[in-house]
Amino acid sequence: MRTADQVLSMRIQEGSAGYGVYVMLLELLRDAENRRLVFNPKHLAFAMNEPNVELVQRVVQDYALFTLGDDGKFSSPWLEAQMNEYDAKKAAAVAAGKRGAARRYGKQYTIEAEEDRVPMGGAMAAQQDTDSNITQHNEPNKINPTKSKLLGMTWKGWDGEHLFALARKKEPLIDDLSREVIKSQQGKLNARAGQERHNLGAIVDVCDYFKVGVGMFRFLAEYTNYGRIGSPEIIRMLALEKECRQTKFTPKYPAEYVLVKLLEPLQGQ
Repeated sequence: MRTADQVLSMRIQEGSAGYGVYVMLLELLRDAENRRLVFNPKHLAFAMNEPNVELVQRVVQDYALFTLGDDGKFSSPWLEAQMNEYDAKKAAAVAAGKRGAARRYGKQYTIEAEEDRVPMGGAMAAQQDTDSNITQHNEPNKINPTKSKLLGMTWKGWDGEHLFALARKKEPLIDDLSREVIKSQQGKLNARAGQERHNLGAIVDVCDYFKVGVGMFRFLAEYTNYGRIGSPEIIRMLALEKECRQTKFTPKYPAEYVLVKLLEPLQGQ
């Protein structure tokens, strides 16, 4: 992607900062309804924590990377092409899997009529790993009748129900595009706070190990003050991962397990 003609032209003019903005815009579009967003440079810059509003405006308008509609919204032809191809491959794989199950177990499936219970939910949901933290297929914010320590916990502005919803929510894992965004965020932290002050990569490693997704990454980033090196929170998080690796313990609900272990010692403080 970074060597495509239009992207290369933008990188020559705007440097790595422009490329980071471009990647973050793609991420925002991927999670947006119909993969389209209102073109408001100030709002977009705020959403990306980007102080240079004019840079955001130039990346969207000046390099033919995005298409602006008459309704004031913009989209990415490149992202649309990638996701259409991915959706087609996923649909073919789902259909093949159902036919294989029918042959193996002697069940009759009407492939065309049967609705896929796992909604795409944008590109990031399409990247979901089959072993990841999926416990609710519909209404992810609805609390199932189950006992969970999280329901009785709070942390900053999070109450128990919201913590539980995060823990049990079906969400995409961290993919290559998200890693590019995180890398850009790490560069900004280094520029502001100096080298060796924050380590977002450690949070990514924890998310990869427990197979939890982008929502948990955002929470852990806030919990650890964006991976602040030496903070009690990041030490506690890394110690939890190390303990699970050494004991080879695999939690049934990894996101819930991580949240309980990290937040339980803070209750009542």
